Amino acid sequence: MWRRFFDTLLPDAENLLPRPVQQAAEARIRQYWIAHGWQLVLGEGIISLAAVGNQMASFGVYILLTVMMATMYALGWLWGRTTLWLHATVFLLLTHGMLVRNLGAVTALTFIVPYTIGGMLLNGQRRKIVQMACLLAFWGSLVYGVLPVLAQLNPPNYIVISYDILLAVFTFQFSRFLSQLAVEINSVYVTNEVRGQSQQFLARVSHELRTPLNSILGFAKLLNRPQTTLDERQRAYLAQIVEEGEHLNRLVSDLLDSARLATGKISLQIDDCDVNALCTAIAEEHRPLVSGAVRLNTQLAADLPVIQADPVRLRQAIANLVANAVKYTERGEIAISTRMEGKQVAIAIRDTGIGIPEEQKELVFVPFVQLNQRQIGVGLGLDIALQLVRLHGGDISLTSQPGQGSTFTIRLPRLTKPTLASDHGIGEHNSVIWERNEK
Repeated sequence: MWRRFFDTLLPDAENLLPRPVQQAAEARIRQYWIAHGWQLVLGEGIISLAAVGNQMASFGVYILLTVMMATMYALGWLWGRTTLWLHATVFLLLTHGMLVRNLGAVTALTFIVPYTIGGMLLNGQRRKIVQMACLLAFWGSLVYGVLPVLAQLNPPNYIVISYDILLAVFTFQFSRFLSQLAVEINSVYVTNEVRGQSQQFLARVSHELRTPLNSILGFAKLLNRPQTTLDERQRAYLAQIVEEGEHLNRLVSDLLDSARLATGKISLQIDDCDVNALCTAIAEEHRPLVSGAVRLNTQLAADLPVIQADPVRLRQAIANLVANAVKYTERGEIAISTRMEGKQVAIAIRDTGIGIPEEQKELVFVPFVQLNQRQIGVGLGLDIALQLVRLHGGDISLTSQPGQGSTFTIRLPRLTKPTLASDHGIGEHNSVIWERNEK
C-alpha cells in the first residue's frame, strides 16, 4: 500500500510527448499563461490592498507576496526559458505558502502545475530535476504547515480563505487546460502521423500502379489502330478498355498528386503565364464533354496581365474546377471568367448545377469526400485544386445556392512570385474562404 502511495508521484521515466508535440504545447501553454496568469496577480493584489486597508501587522509582507506572483507571471513571458520559469514558480509558490499560516496544504496542490508542464515540455535530466523540485516542494509545504520553523503571518480567516480560493481555482483551471491540451495535441500529432504515412503509402501504390497501367493502355491503343484486322465488336471492347484505362490513369494521377502535395514534394516551375490563354484552352478541352443542354462560355478580361505561375499546375487547378462543374451541371451554363481585383487576378468558374447546401460547403475541399455518391471519382479534384492554388500564394472561395449553382473563384497574386509551400500550409487541410451568396 505505502509503495503504491509513494510511487504515484515520481519523475517521469520517459518523455511524455514527442518533440514536435512539445513545441506545439509550449506555444499553447505560453499563450494560456499570458492570457490568464494576470488574474492570479490581480487576486494577490486585491488581498494585499485589503491587508493594507485594515492596517494589519506586517502588511508589507502581503505586498511582497503580490510582487512574487507578478515576478512569476513576468517570467512566463520569456520564450525559451521554460526551465528557469518552472524553477522560479516552484520557489515562489513554496515561499508564498511558508509565509502565510495554514496555507501549506493548498499551496502543495499548486505544484501539480509545474510538475505537469515539466513533464510535457522538458526532456532528460532537466525534466527530472524540475519534477523532483516539485515533489520536494510538495512535501515541504505539507510538513511546514504542521511544523513551521520560521515566523509566519497569521491573517484573519477571510484572508486565508481568499488565498485558498485563489490558489485552488488557479490550480484547477490550469490543470484542466493542461489535460485538455495533452489530449488535443496528441490527437493532432497522431492524426498527422497517420495521414503522412497513408499519403506515403498512396504515393508508393500509385507509382507502382502507373507503370503496368501505362503498358496496358499502350498495348490497347496499339491493337486499336486502323491497320489491325478487328471486327466492330472487338473494336468496341478495345475502346471500352482504353476509356476505362484512361479513367483509371486519371485516378492514379490524382492519388499521386494528392500524396505529393500532402508531403510537400511538389515544386512549381515558375514562368510567365497567360491566364486567358489557359482558360481558353481548358474551355475547348471540356466543351465536348458537356451535355447538349449546357453551354460552356468564357468571359475573359482583355486587360488581364501576364502573371508569374506554373502554367501546368495552374491549368490543372482550373481544369479540376471546370471538370467538377461539368460533372454536376445537367442544364444551363458553365462560365469561365477572369478579372482584376485590386492586385489580384481572379478566375471564376460559375455553373447552374445542383449547388451545395450551406452545411456541406466546408466538406467540398476535404480529400476523399464525395457529396454526391452517385458520381464517379474519389473526391480529390477540388482538394488538389485548392492545394495547387495555395502553393501559388492564392486561395479559392466558394459561393453557392442549392438548386441554382455554384461559383468557385481562384484569386492569385498579380506579378509576385509564389511563396514557399510551408507559408501556406501545404500538407494541412486549411479552412477555405466562404462567401454566402444571398439571392
